[in-house]
Amino acid sequence: MKGTKNMFTIGNDELKKANPLGSFILCNMCGKRHIIEFGKEKMPDGTWKETKFLSFYKCGNKSYLAGINGKDIRRK
Repeated sequence: MKGTKNMFTIGNDELKKANPLGSFILCNMCGKRHIIEFGKEKMPDGTWKETKFLSFYKCGNKSYLAGINGKDIRRK
């Protein structure tokens, strides 16, 4: 269906039970390992600090959500 948006939901209980993320992730798309990257938060002094609030990885030219608060949120 054209114009359909994907939605993602995860409950606090699911997040609490999720495994911690490491430095790499085994990609669900291609089966290869990819480096986990982290979002950045702007600090009051104007500098940027890496945060584990949102974690992602890149496979080819696409980015995929991998974690929230350092936990692996991919459903297996």
